[in-house]
Amino acid sequence: MSFSSEIKEKLCKTERVCGSCAVYETAGALLFGGTVKENEIRFSTENKAVAERVREDISLSFGIDLDIIYGTRAYRIETTDVHQCENICGGILLDGGIPFSCCRASFARGAFLGGGSVTDPHKAYHMEFDTRSAQGAKHLKNILARDNFNARITDRKGRRILYIKGSGEIADILGYIGAPQGAFEMFNIQAEKEMRNDINRRVNCENANTDKSARASSKQLLAIRKIKKAGVWDKLPDVLREMGNLREEFPEDSLKELGAKADPPIGKSGVNHRLNRILTIAETL
Repeated sequence: MSFSSEIKEKLCKTERVCGSCAVYETAGALLFGGTVKENEIRFSTENKAVAERVREDISLSFGIDLDIIYGTRAYRIETTDVHQCENICGGILLDGGIPFSCCRASFARGAFLGGGSVTDPHKAYHMEFDTRSAQGAKHLKNILARDNFNARITDRKGRRILYIKGSGEIADILGYIGAPQGAFEMFNIQAEKEMRNDINRRVNCENANTDKSARASSKQLLAIRKIKKAGVWDKLPDVLREMGNLREEFPEDSLKELGAKADPPIGKSGVNHRLNRILTIAETL
């Protein structure tokens, strides 16, 4: 399963904050991944969870229960019932804007479910929405801007693509639309890359013993960041947080040097024990 598919499955489990969120999520999904006409509503996706989510959104929003048609390559939701189409078309009009942040996030989430993708962060940092039209691109850009997200628009084969680059920006949007686990994974991968790059630089200029210490320090720093990103750092015992803070402040210090800076000072074995406890905690997250 691709990284995009994993993110979409996580988004399909997101709780709707208010009664209007399903309506705006429906709007985003249909406008960016479907066909919306007065006599025809169609939505197609390769992801079963997305099809089930959109079907549920339509049911919650308009009281219309549509079947999912299982094809060989895609799952489809469609209706040509004029009354149903008019009901849905009228309900997803966005002329008045979207007043609440939760609903704007729901619209962006729907847009991603319908026409979004994000590159595996191990390979690159790139997120995009196939907005299909200049109007759709401008509308989604303005919605994201209201919550301080800066997206750009480009043309690709006659289609307007709204895109975001940068691990931090993408992680923030993933969290905003309801995929905090995906955002956390982005942060972890970024930290791993930073640590790997730092280690590589050290390997080129330090001897084997220093390199061994650098790898240990990098591993400890990564564990500290992981715990902080998980939001449990403040729950650790004071002695562990003290040692973690010292390691972050003095990443190149030896165990003996770190121990001398502790209050009260402790020996190498004590420092090693505390750092190993931090590593063990990180591994459980």
